[in-house]
Amino acid sequence: MPTRNTSRNTRTPSGYSHYCSGLASGSQGNNTRNTPTSLPHLLVTGLILVFFSGCGGDLPDLDFRQEMIDFVLEISAYAKAKDSVFLIFPQNNPDLWIEEGYLDAVDGIGQEDIYYGYDGDGVATPEDVTSEWEQELGHFRDAGKPVLTVDYPFDDEEIPSFTSEIRARIDDAYTRSKAKGFIPYCAVRELIHLTTNPGHEPTQNPEPVTLDSVTEYIYVLQHKETLSREKYLDSLAFLGFDLIVMDYEDEGGPYTQGEIAGLKQESGAILLAYMSIGEAEDYRFYWKDEWNKKSNRPDWIEGENPDWKGNYLVHYWEDEWKQIIFGTDSSYLDAIISQGFDGVYLDKIDSYEDYE
Repeated sequence: MPTRNTSRNTRTPSGYSHYCSGLASGSQGNNTRNTPTSLPHLLVTGLILVFFSGCGGDLPDLDFRQEMIDFVLEISAYAKAKDSVFLIFPQNNPDLWIEEGYLDAVDGIGQEDIYYGYDGDGVATPEDVTSEWEQELGHFRDAGKPVLTVDYPFDDEEIPSFTSEIRARIDDAYTRSKAKGFIPYCAVRELIHLTTNPGHEPTQNPEPVTLDSVTEYIYVLQHKETLSREKYLDSLAFLGFDLIVMDYEDEGGPYTQGEIAGLKQESGAILLAYMSIGEAEDYRFYWKDEWNKKSNRPDWIEGENPDWKGNYLVHYWEDEWKQIIFGTDSSYLDAIISQGFDGVYLDKIDSYEDYE
């Protein structure tokens, strides 16, 4: 299974990458901010518009931001009807705190790149972006919702190294996150390494972990082929983190109820399963073989994400996609609940920006 690159390196100050109608409208990432309009720029923008003209060409007249908010609220209501203490953690887009019902529907939030990674791995995030996100995330914190920050201070996207310079970045990210009452972690971008950051090793919690007692967490989605499934789960349990964000499956398929129960018992940790709700992934159970041919894909699947092969923007407001995510015994969320996870970690909340 491909590893999941959850973050993007080209973003707008209050959002994330655009690879559909956002590109067509001339949106730019941070590396091209404040670039004056010129004839070459207009020509390039025109070419982009032509190239992407087939992406979302017949979109309905919808408030796409509100449709995503409603989607998250629906997921939350459904999950909590099945298990009242099931946890909902969206990733990124903290500006949604202000929207009606959103804070009440979620139990916490994850935020990438708040201190390192916004403009590239190992690169400090611009202070204006950090300040904006800190303010928005503060509303979650003040409402008693844990804020999980994950930064990417490493120069390599797959293998962590701990030079004095990188350790200084890690220390900075942890110090600033904790000062705001957030819960920090630093990882490699590919999220495939069981990283314990020197000087910030977890301490075993002597009491049963509850959401309000979480002080340390790890975010890792896959393990390398050299590490067996059993060894990976044993290692996760041994490390001693209070909360674990992980995938619900590896190359061998979904984790069994017994494996998840064993991990919970051995680690004492809260387990959140990663789930993308704004993109379809061609390595997931719901992807049909015939969809590998573009002409056979349903209309609600848009173009492939240029930053991550095998991930496709979807019309997340359409019932067919929603039924894949939740609502039946074979749905994604229902599988996660049945496995015994404590909650779900929702990625690609920002997909609505690609339609605006």
